[in-house]
Amino acid sequence: MWFLLPFLAVCSSATAYTCSGHPKTVSLQWSLGWKWISPDGYGRPVVAVNNLWPPPTIDLCKGDRLVLQLTNNLGNETTSIHFHGFYQNGENQMDGPAMVTQCPIPPGSVFTYNFTVGRQVGTYWWHSHVHGQIADGLRGPLIVHDPSPPFQTTGGDLVMTVSDWYYTQAPFLINYYQSAENAADGGAEPIPDTGLLNDGQNITVNVKPGRTYLLHTLNTGNFVGTYLKIDGHNLTIVEVDGVYVEPYTVDILYMTVAQRYGVLLTTHASSSQNYLIKAAVDINMFDEIPDGYDPNFYGYLVYDSSKPLPAQTPLPDSPDHFDDIDLVTSKAYTLDQVATYDKVDLQLVLNVNFSIIDDQTRATINDVTGIPQLVPTLYTALSASSKAWNPLVYGVNSIPYVIKSGQVVELILNNFDTGGHPWHLHGATFQVIARSGEGEGYYNGGHLTPPHPNPVRRDTVQINAGGFVALRFKANNPGIHLMHCHIEWHVEAGLTATLIVAPDIMQRTLSIPKNHLDSCRRQGIPTTGNGAGNSRDFLNLTGAPTTPDKNPMGALIDGSSLGAPSKHVESWPSRKHWASWMPAAPTYP
Repeated sequence: MWFLLPFLAVCSSATAYTCSGHPKTVSLQWSLGWKWISPDGYGRPVVAVNNLWPPPTIDLCKGDRLVLQLTNNLGNETTSIHFHGFYQNGENQMDGPAMVTQCPIPPGSVFTYNFTVGRQVGTYWWHSHVHGQIADGLRGPLIVHDPSPPFQTTGGDLVMTVSDWYYTQAPFLINYYQSAENAADGGAEPIPDTGLLNDGQNITVNVKPGRTYLLHTLNTGNFVGTYLKIDGHNLTIVEVDGVYVEPYTVDILYMTVAQRYGVLLTTHASSSQNYLIKAAVDINMFDEIPDGYDPNFYGYLVYDSSKPLPAQTPLPDSPDHFDDIDLVTSKAYTLDQVATYDKVDLQLVLNVNFSIIDDQTRATINDVTGIPQLVPTLYTALSASSKAWNPLVYGVNSIPYVIKSGQVVELILNNFDTGGHPWHLHGATFQVIARSGEGEGYYNGGHLTPPHPNPVRRDTVQINAGGFVALRFKANNPGIHLMHCHIEWHVEAGLTATLIVAPDIMQRTLSIPKNHLDSCRRQGIPTTGNGAGNSRDFLNLTGAPTTPDKNPMGALIDGSSLGAPSKHVESWPSRKHWASWMPAAPTYP
């Protein structure tokens, strides 16, 4: 059912989060369950936290410890949480991607994430890291407040999320995207139905005149980049993916999925009028634009609630925006000053493409499609002894690269696809050394020099269609770190590589909590052995997954595998009834 009247979301105002300078422990207890919501007037089920949606923002201070006890009460889906942008140095078992650093969390299980944020500050987010579950709403901002930032504010903090939004639930979108039917039709990604600002539309953001706010902006979507503009105001970028940068003023932001910016928003001295907040999804990422499709969605910057709201006027198609490679790290914040890594110890060239494999549209890296193995990769590294240095033990389709501690790694990504991709590295930020424009060609093997002595560092970067990007980072964080496209459909299609950093140090320093192992045990997932689950002969990979699932249904599971009553049978409707499907929630022993 469609509503023609605009949906007005709950308004938001600035907060002044106080940090004492003394690290503390923030303890949260979350129960995940299904909830029916209508963020734009169109109803659908989402994954709620403690029966709340939008999900909560996590606020921390520099140096804090987060203890999050998560109970999966979804009934028919597994889950996991990744804390996007956090290094998890020395705590890699808390990183969150299912079948990489942990098993998926089955219904009825309790799972605890426990880690410190260290010296990291800025704009981050948390999200599910299992089978496209972000599309079902399991994601939210995570802000680490700095008691002494290298800039001044007088109005407090604001948070503004942008995201694409689907009316269909993730399992059926995945099933369609990976179907033979879609492959035969060109393999296009599912097109979002609309976009959301702060998980609503026509939102209001209350401000006071003559103030400077720190506005945390982040794209928490699934597929497309998003434009963001506040009429009558400039935005001064001071932070990128948790890294402070020299102030850089723009009038419009462009954020790929998973990118974040901290910007200073200075309000006018007069409260004589209110201003339009404009956002639009990037339709250039669609294979085909549906007739009548409107990419725009709106909010309002409200100085005075008694004054009228401005008329809605859309952004132009493909508005000009800045190039993030022009940003440089902050001179005022010495911790973020990292000179260019000139001496490269290890160069990894990743050629990105798509092809049809077993009647499915699959992504490939160096002609191999990524497929989860039978044992979480971290657990393989911890149990393989000296053989953990051999990439073969992790399974060919984990696309593994083993890296020594302290090596400077140069990642070259050549994009042979016809669309752009936002690439994210777990466990580190990388220097953006070079990037070619759309259709400008691939890396030619020469030495690369960045545009600045202190190039911008971030954890998510866009690689243009028909081009390349060069990234460098220092491997000083032992652990299993994914390098993947952050388009959810491409993750499901296998566009993921696995970096195994210093397995010898991992084996000496990391241990797996009992409740993590219990989640594996409940599902019959082995916690030792190679990618095939073989703990006797780590070089025998017989049985390791090498072909994609023929009928993927995302995080949906058969409850009987967890000991549910045998009479319980999940029933999946035809695609004609996707939007009306509401999952059952059986009780597990």
